[in-house]
Amino acid sequence: MRATILTTAITLAVAATSAGAYNCKEGLTYCASTLKRLGDYTKNIEAALIDAEIVGVKYEVLFRCVEATGALAVAGVCSLYCKDGGPGHSDYCTAY
Repeated sequence: MRATILTTAITLAVAATSAGAYNCKEGLTYCASTLKRLGDYTKNIEAALIDAEIVGVKYEVLFRCVEATGALAVAGVCSLYCKDGGPGHSDYCTAY
């Protein structure tokens, strides 16, 4: 519990300073690969994975934009591929 609160606080602090030129849109989901193309989300991704206790998976994960500042939460892990939904649309998992 204490680690989760600390990680969430770190995620929010990092989000305020490292989201880069593009801020994610609150409520949409993003593949890690999409976030990396949009800005410097590496620390935000790592913090969200730690918070969700996910180890060894990084790129086929869907992240929910919690705040427009770039704060992220894990929305799910794709069994095969994570697909870019395009500008203004959520990314999603696919079996193709």
